[in-house]
Amino acid sequence: MAEVLVGAGSLVVLAAAAAAAGWWLPAGIALAGLLAWLAAGLPYAGGRLAAGTRAAARIGLLPLFGSAFAAYVIPGAPSWSAGVVVAVLVLAQALGLRPSESTARWITGTLLAAGLALIVLCLAIPPVEQAQPGRQPGVGGVLLAAVVVVPLLKRDKTDRRWWPAAPVAALLALSAAALYQLGPFRLGLSATSLRDLLAAADAPALGTMLAVVAALATVSASLGSLASAQEEAGRWPVLGGGLLAAVLATVLDPFQALRIAAVLTLVELFAAGVLGRSTARGTVVVLSSGILLIMLGTVWP
Repeated sequence: MAEVLVGAGSLVVLAAAAAAAGWWLPAGIALAGLLAWLAAGLPYAGGRLAAGTRAAARIGLLPLFGSAFAAYVIPGAPSWSAGVVVAVLVLAQALGLRPSESTARWITGTLLAAGLALIVLCLAIPPVEQAQPGRQPGVGGVLLAAVVVVPLLKRDKTDRRWWPAAPVAALLALSAAALYQLGPFRLGLSATSLRDLLAAADAPALGTMLAVVAALATVSASLGSLASAQEEAGRWPVLGGGLLAAVLATVLDPFQALRIAAVLTLVELFAAGVLGRSTARGTVVVLSSGILLIMLGTVWP
């Protein structure tokens, strides 16, 4: 599931992280990977509180995926279209729709191929002229970049030995290519920066292909997140939470939706560190997620 989350989330996350960290974007991704690795080593805590935070964090991704779908697949559509997309997916999942294992593998392969093609395209032509912002991000920007990347590096209940190296490597490669082609200022200007990246690479005709890939990634990631949340909290709480997510998707833009996802993920990590009955590792996760939560609420513009 991690590769699908990266494929769907990178549609918006790279722009938000670049706006925060500038050229230090890869450092933020690496820091997020380190935190995800620490959290993955904690015991999988039981109880309603732990399960509730995990379910909430997965449902919290739906406004992000819905707004990304609307922005890339139906640009210019009314804001409520993102909420409609989320509501349809929530109801479909409640009725039992979920990609089979073979379909999930096919989707993952397609997303990996699309990401590799985008990287090759960005590196194959000279970069566009890069605007220089007046203010250069500092250490705080790296931490904010890590905050927005962490929601894409989730551990599932079945991932007993989950290791975030593959999704982190994919994000690092994609971010490096995007920074090379656009620079951090242009990359961070718009939530649909990957579409801008294709235009900068003199390949606007590939916009339709990007829309198809975006639809595939966001739909599959949404259904997977809902299924994972249902395993934690049951069908009816997830149905109610999913419909609330549809309302949020109607009123939030992609960057605002990403902020909600980041908050819920950090709360999940904080609870995992407290409830996981681990010593040094759990303490580091609690302190790290707590600091990032405070920073997210006070520094992110």
